[in-house]
Amino acid sequence: MNDIQRVGDLEIVQDLEFQRRAWAIQRLSWIGWGLIAVGALAGLFGSGPLSRGNVSSPSDSLQLEYDRFGRFHAPAKLKIILGAGSEQNGKVKVWLSRSYLESTEVQQVTPQPEWVEASPDRLTYVFRTTALDRPTAVTFYLQPDQVGLQTGQVGVVTGPTLRFNQLIYP
Repeated sequence: MNDIQRVGDLEIVQDLEFQRRAWAIQRLSWIGWGLIAVGALAGLFGSGPLSRGNVSSPSDSLQLEYDRFGRFHAPAKLKIILGAGSEQNGKVKVWLSRSYLESTEVQQVTPQPEWVEASPDRLTYVFRTTALDRPTAVTFYLQPDQVGLQTGQVGVVTGPTLRFNQLIYP
Protein backbone atom coordinates (compact mmCIF):
# COMPACT_ATOMS: atom_id res chain seq x y z
CA MET A 1 0.00 0.00 0.00
CA ASN A 2 1.30 3.44 -0.85
CA ASP A 3 1.71 6.16 1.70
CA ILE A 4 -0.66 9.08 1.68
CA GLN A 5 0.74 11.82 -0.53
CA ARG A 6 -0.19 15.43 -0.73
CA VAL A 7 -1.41 16.61 -4.15
CA GLY A 8 -2.29 20.28 -4.03
CA ASP A 9 -4.62 20.68 -1.05
CA LEU A 10 -5.65 17.01 -1.08
CA GLU A 11 -4.21 14.03 0.73
CA ILE A 12 -4.77 10.98 -1.50
CA VAL A 13 -3.43 7.49 -2.00
CA GLN A 14 -2.05 7.08 -5.53
CA ASP A 15 -1.03 3.97 -7.40
CA LEU A 16 -0.13 5.32 -10.82
CA GLU A 17 1.04 1.93 -12.16
CA PHE A 18 -2.32 0.35 -11.28
CA GLN A 19 -4.13 3.30 -12.86
CA ARG A 20 -2.16 2.95 -16.11
CA ARG A 21 -2.91 -0.79 -16.27
CA ALA A 22 -6.61 -0.12 -15.66
CA TRP A 23 -6.68 2.46 -18.45
CA ALA A 24 -4.93 0.06 -20.85
CA ILE A 25 -7.42 -2.71 -20.05
CA GLN A 26 -10.28 -0.28 -20.49
CA ARG A 27 -9.00 0.80 -23.93
CA LEU A 28 -8.59 -2.82 -25.04
CA SER A 29 -12.11 -3.58 -23.83
CA TRP A 30 -13.55 -0.69 -25.84
CA ILE A 31 -11.67 -1.86 -28.93
CA GLY A 32 -12.98 -5.41 -28.39
CA TRP A 33 -16.58 -4.23 -28.04
CA GLY A 34 -16.14 -2.05 -31.14
CA LEU A 35 -14.92 -5.04 -33.16
CA ILE A 36 -17.88 -7.12 -31.97
CA ALA A 37 -20.28 -4.34 -33.03
CA VAL A 38 -18.64 -4.01 -36.47
CA GLY A 39 -18.78 -7.81 -36.91
CA ALA A 40 -22.46 -7.86 -35.99
CA LEU A 41 -23.25 -5.07 -38.46
CA ALA A 42 -21.29 -6.88 -41.17
CA GLY A 43 -23.32 -10.05 -40.67
CA LEU A 44 -20.98 -12.21 -38.63
CA PHE A 45 -23.77 -13.09 -36.17
CA GLY A 46 -26.87 -12.83 -38.36
CA SER A 47 -27.98 -11.11 -41.54
CA GLY A 48 -25.59 -8.78 -43.30
CA PRO A 49 -23.12 -8.68 -46.19
CA LEU A 50 -20.86 -11.39 -44.73
CA SER A 51 -23.69 -13.76 -43.85
CA ARG A 52 -24.71 -14.83 -47.36
CA GLY A 53 -22.58 -17.21 -49.35
CA ASN A 54 -22.67 -17.98 -53.07
CA VAL A 55 -20.95 -20.84 -54.86
CA SER A 56 -21.27 -21.69 -58.53
CA SER A 57 -19.89 -24.23 -60.96
CA PRO A 58 -17.36 -23.04 -63.55
CA SER A 59 -20.02 -23.17 -66.28
CA ASP A 60 -22.68 -21.52 -64.05
CA SER A 61 -24.96 -24.50 -64.72
CA LEU A 62 -25.34 -24.89 -60.94
CA GLN A 63 -25.36 -22.14 -58.32
CA LEU A 64 -25.92 -22.27 -54.58
CA GLU A 65 -27.00 -19.45 -52.27
CA TYR A 66 -26.74 -20.24 -48.55
CA ASP A 67 -26.31 -18.74 -45.09
CA ARG A 68 -22.68 -18.88 -43.94
CA PHE A 69 -23.71 -18.41 -40.31
CA GLY A 70 -26.73 -19.97 -38.66
CA ARG A 71 -28.19 -20.70 -35.28
CA PHE A 72 -28.99 -24.04 -33.69
CA HIS A 73 -32.66 -24.93 -34.41
CA ALA A 74 -33.27 -21.63 -36.28
CA PRO A 75 -34.68 -21.59 -39.84
CA ALA A 76 -32.13 -21.63 -42.65
CA LYS A 77 -32.30 -22.19 -46.38
CA LEU A 78 -30.31 -23.42 -49.34
CA LYS A 79 -31.31 -22.05 -52.73
CA ILE A 80 -30.07 -24.11 -55.66
CA ILE A 81 -30.26 -22.43 -59.06
CA LEU A 82 -30.20 -24.83 -61.99
CA GLY A 83 -28.99 -23.57 -65.34
CA ALA A 84 -30.09 -24.64 -68.78
CA GLY A 85 -29.22 -28.22 -69.64
CA SER A 86 -29.69 -29.68 -66.14
CA GLU A 87 -32.85 -31.51 -67.19
CA GLN A 88 -32.79 -35.08 -68.52
CA ASN A 89 -35.91 -36.85 -69.80
CA GLY A 90 -38.18 -34.26 -68.19
CA LYS A 91 -36.57 -34.65 -64.77
CA VAL A 92 -33.90 -32.91 -62.72
CA LYS A 93 -32.10 -34.85 -60.01
CA VAL A 94 -30.60 -32.65 -57.28
CA TRP A 95 -28.69 -34.30 -54.44
CA LEU A 96 -27.45 -33.29 -50.99
CA SER A 97 -24.69 -35.10 -49.12
CA ARG A 98 -25.88 -37.40 -46.35
CA SER A 99 -23.15 -36.13 -43.99
CA TYR A 100 -24.66 -32.62 -44.23
CA LEU A 101 -28.23 -33.89 -43.86
CA GLU A 102 -27.27 -35.76 -40.68
CA SER A 103 -26.51 -32.39 -39.06
CA THR A 104 -29.65 -30.61 -40.25
CA GLU A 105 -33.33 -31.36 -40.73
CA VAL A 106 -35.12 -30.63 -44.01
CA GLN A 107 -38.38 -28.84 -43.15
CA GLN A 108 -39.67 -28.20 -46.67
CA VAL A 109 -38.56 -28.33 -50.30
CA THR A 110 -39.94 -25.93 -52.90
CA PRO A 111 -41.02 -27.03 -55.46
CA GLN A 112 -42.18 -30.35 -54.06
CA PRO A 113 -40.06 -33.25 -55.43
CA GLU A 114 -41.74 -36.12 -57.26
CA TRP A 115 -39.76 -38.57 -55.11
CA VAL A 116 -36.57 -38.91 -53.09
CA GLU A 117 -33.91 -41.56 -53.68
CA ALA A 118 -31.60 -42.64 -50.85
CA SER A 119 -28.05 -43.91 -51.29
CA PRO A 120 -25.26 -44.43 -48.74
CA ASP A 121 -23.65 -41.02 -49.32
CA ARG A 122 -26.52 -38.79 -50.49
CA LEU A 123 -30.23 -38.13 -50.85
CA THR A 124 -31.38 -37.36 -54.39
CA TYR A 125 -34.48 -35.24 -54.93
CA VAL A 126 -36.17 -35.82 -58.29
CA PHE A 127 -38.19 -32.97 -59.80
CA ARG A 128 -40.39 -33.15 -62.89
CA THR A 129 -39.64 -30.28 -65.26
CA THR A 130 -40.20 -28.91 -68.67
CA ALA A 131 -37.14 -28.03 -70.71
CA LEU A 132 -34.94 -25.67 -68.73
CA ASP A 133 -34.39 -22.78 -71.12
CA ARG A 134 -33.83 -20.35 -68.23
CA PRO A 135 -32.51 -20.75 -64.67
CA THR A 136 -34.81 -22.54 -62.23
CA ALA A 137 -34.55 -22.48 -58.43
CA VAL A 138 -35.05 -25.24 -55.89
CA THR A 139 -35.16 -24.10 -52.26
CA PHE A 140 -34.52 -26.29 -49.22
CA TYR A 141 -35.84 -24.91 -45.93
CA LEU A 142 -33.73 -26.38 -43.13
CA GLN A 143 -33.22 -26.42 -39.38
CA PRO A 144 -29.66 -27.07 -38.12
CA ASP A 145 -29.49 -29.84 -35.50
CA GLN A 146 -25.79 -29.59 -34.60
CA VAL A 147 -23.56 -26.74 -33.46
CA GLY A 148 -20.20 -26.06 -35.11
CA LEU A 149 -18.74 -26.07 -38.60
CA GLN A 150 -20.92 -27.99 -41.07
CA THR A 151 -19.58 -28.98 -44.48
CA GLY A 152 -21.98 -29.95 -47.22
CA GLN A 153 -22.09 -30.88 -50.85
CA VAL A 154 -24.85 -30.36 -53.37
CA GLY A 155 -24.99 -31.36 -56.99
CA VAL A 156 -26.92 -32.48 -60.01
CA VAL A 157 -26.76 -36.15 -61.00
CA THR A 158 -24.38 -36.37 -64.02
CA GLY A 159 -23.55 -32.71 -63.44
CA PRO A 160 -21.39 -30.44 -61.30
CA THR A 161 -20.87 -30.69 -57.54
CA LEU A 162 -20.58 -27.73 -55.17
CA ARG A 163 -19.06 -27.72 -51.68
CA PHE A 164 -20.00 -25.23 -48.94
CA ASN A 165 -19.35 -24.54 -45.24
CA GLN A 166 -21.67 -23.17 -42.57
CA LEU A 167 -20.89 -22.16 -39.00
CA ILE A 168 -23.80 -22.93 -36.69
CA TYR A 169 -23.88 -20.96 -33.44
CA PRO A 170 -25.52 -22.33 -30.27
